[in-house]
Amino acid sequence: MKKLSLLLAFGFVLSCAPLLCKPDQALLLNHLEDRAPEKYTSQLLISYGVLKVPVKVEKDKDRYRVESARFGGFSFDKKGLCLNGVCIDLPFSIDGIIFGRMLTGEEKPSCTSEGLVLSRDTDAYLVKNYFVDNQLARVEVFDKKRDRLITLSYGQKAPEGYYKKVKVDWEDFTFTINVEEVKF
Repeated sequence: MKKLSLLLAFGFVLSCAPLLCKPDQALLLNHLEDRAPEKYTSQLLISYGVLKVPVKVEKDKDRYRVESARFGGFSFDKKGLCLNGVCIDLPFSIDGIIFGRMLTGEEKPSCTSEGLVLSRDTDAYLVKNYFVDNQLARVEVFDKKRDRLITLSYGQKAPEGYYKKVKVDWEDFTFTINVEEVKF
């Protein structure tokens, strides 16, 4: 009889697990793409080993301008990046890197031993956002067409709302984006 009671209790706990994993509304609102600042200028330092490249990012509504003394500059919008007639659909915007604003509202929640995972599956990408203690910890973007995984690992968040450090792993290539300053 004890075994049956334990089995029923275990089954009850498992059946309620999705209810225990429901994301907090504040967490969702704080990480929506649409809630990113409309206008800002940011100074980034991209580090790869001993190579350090300062980059300036300007955003004005849906337009971005990225400039570097070493590589010049280019502009693009939220929908994608077009250079020399070739357009690339981006899985996330620069707002996602700097502010952690990765969510579109189409994500499905699930739980792991680490915490909450919000996943979105599109034609080109599978995006998984990992939250630990209601903070964005990691984003995994799987490119279905090229069979590649990009992982963004988020460090400490500044009081102004941006992440100071984001580590990017792209196959065997790892670099760090340090957000030095953001002016609104």
